Amino acid sequence: SEQFFERYRQRKERELKSKLMAIMFIRIPLFDPDRVLRHVLPFTKWMFSWIGALLWFGVVSLGIKVAIDNSDRVLEQAEGVLAPDNLLLLYLGMVFIKSLHEIGHALVCRHYGGEVHTLGVMLLVFTPLPYMDATSSWSFRSRWHRAFVGGAGMITEIFIAALAVFVWAATGTGVVHSVAYNMMFVA
Repeated sequence: SEQFFERYRQRKERELKSKLMAIMFIRIPLFDPDRVLRHVLPFTKWMFSWIGALLWFGVVSLGIKVAIDNSDRVLEQAEGVLAPDNLLLLYLGMVFIKSLHEIGHALVCRHYGGEVHTLGVMLLVFTPLPYMDATSSWSFRSRWHRAFVGGAGMITEIFIAALAVFVWAATGTGVVHSVAYNMMFVA
């Protein structure tokens, strides 16, 4: 009976720790994006074809080239990324990038037949960031489809970072220039 009581006490202790840790990762669902995704999917089918892959590869390759060509300016601006007057722009860029990241997961999940019923805000250590639930992708038969859903956020971020490189390289000092750099930095 002592062993049963000890196991019960340990289980209750783990449950309490789990509830206390959940305070650091609060999820607030906002809406069900599945219907919107179904309507948008016909317009995004090309992104999941060879044309989309070639476009992604071309834009990312050119973005890398522009970043390398301007590497001295990239490194110079990195010194001020955590400056107090840049923190708000950095956070807004991060929210925008992470929103597109989550939409990337959702579109790929829906493209392969999964359902996405939750899109919301997660308070990650009290910092609001977007999240979505693509757990339906776990049931995909193809591991490549599951992997693509998992990697879709990073693929989206890299593409947006490449686009931000072009904006950053084409603009001078100012808000647009800083936002583009922050998006490159975050992505």
